[in-house]
Amino acid sequence: RDATRTARVHARSPMRIESRRHHQNIVPTASADDVVREMYAAINVRDVERALQCVDDDIVYEDFNFPEKFVGKAAVRKLFEESCSGIPDEMDFVIDRATTNGPEDTSVGMTWHVELLGEPFPNARGASFYEISKESGKLIYARDVVESPAKLGEASFSIIRVVAPLVKKQIAARQAKQGVINVPAKSNEKLTADVVARGGESEASNALTSAAFWLAGAAYWYVLLLSPSDNPIPGDPAYAIKPETLQEVIASSTDFFFVLPVLNKFGINALGDAPYVHPVSLGVFNFAETFIFMLLPLLLMDKRGRDLPTTKMWSIGMFLTNAVLLPYMAIRAATPVESWDPASNTDAEGSTESRLGKKGLMSKAFGLAGLGIGALSVYWTLFEDPSVGGFAERAEYFNTLMHTDRVSVAFVVDIALVCIWQAYFMNKLDKEAGALAYIPYWGLCIWLLL
Repeated sequence: RDATRTARVHARSPMRIESRRHHQNIVPTASADDVVREMYAAINVRDVERALQCVDDDIVYEDFNFPEKFVGKAAVRKLFEESCSGIPDEMDFVIDRATTNGPEDTSVGMTWHVELLGEPFPNARGASFYEISKESGKLIYARDVVESPAKLGEASFSIIRVVAPLVKKQIAARQAKQGVINVPAKSNEKLTADVVARGGESEASNALTSAAFWLAGAAYWYVLLLSPSDNPIPGDPAYAIKPETLQEVIASSTDFFFVLPVLNKFGINALGDAPYVHPVSLGVFNFAETFIFMLLPLLLMDKRGRDLPTTKMWSIGMFLTNAVLLPYMAIRAATPVESWDPASNTDAEGSTESRLGKKGLMSKAFGLAGLGIGALSVYWTLFEDPSVGGFAERAEYFNTLMHTDRVSVAFVVDIALVCIWQAYFMNKLDKEAGALAYIPYWGLCIWLLL
């Protein structure tokens, strides 16, 4: 199971050999540090009964992997049993640091991480707070905060900035019903006036659209990245990817935009030899990547995304595609549109797209690159390496990919989604885009060049 699931049983004592060989009995005079380390030692040998000797009957256990807290010893027993049965025997939980002052301490804070075969496991760090009962000397309260696998960086501040006004309004409405007003009425009026002044969509419609994008993003992550092998789509999830599939992904990334293969064709090997990738796979990969590449000018011209870390999220999206772009669209949908006078940015630094909200040199460069790489992708898919066969053989290979290879399925889904982003943004930015907005890929190339 994944690291966040296993992390809920915490870390184990750095005294690895001793903790596995000896069974300490918990006594009321033991410190919180002693109690928790004994519990970790028991979990590390998958001894649930021994671990429960450290737990008070009235325990309240909060694990932020779960929506509800675990109240009572029976609930914690079930948590421990599921955790111990669901993780490999070679996986250990290691305490890094602890805040303890002496043997009489009744509470302790700890940082910890998970190891597999002695090596740190990815995305498996955390921090916990524990408190023992003065009467029983056993664990009465616990809270685990587990490392998130998604590292949003500066985007997290943008999310807070977008969500905070919505939460504030909900709190004010609830307090008004309860007769408790902590937010002045003028503040609420200003909140509503700001939304109206900032753009064409109401706050409610923004929130609804944002929620729809979050749901779509969650579906994308689950179905294409995390769902079990061959269910509901073919291939393996990201956490169980086969070595040969991973090797092909690396090889395709090395052949990004056909730079190495084309250089090798002209006898230039200064950057090394291009790893071989079936021409159909490489053609589809580069077509999808170039399609996403050409979105940047549109995203920069978009008023609603102007206050977001657009370039950074697009950069990550070049590698994780719509696993990042769908959350970006959700954040964007919840971001109010502020009044904007492009004339005031004439002398500012940056591209024409980001300063003035219109096409400039960047758009033309991206359109030209898209036209060239797109044409090369089509050629590569249909004609490169005659030894793989003609159109029929390549079509059969593509069909096989769609029934066996999840990575290829994901790229096809990405192409379909970017077709939607193309039509939406082109119509939003240019009311005269016309039919070009609905001609996938090539319409975007031409529009950027015009």
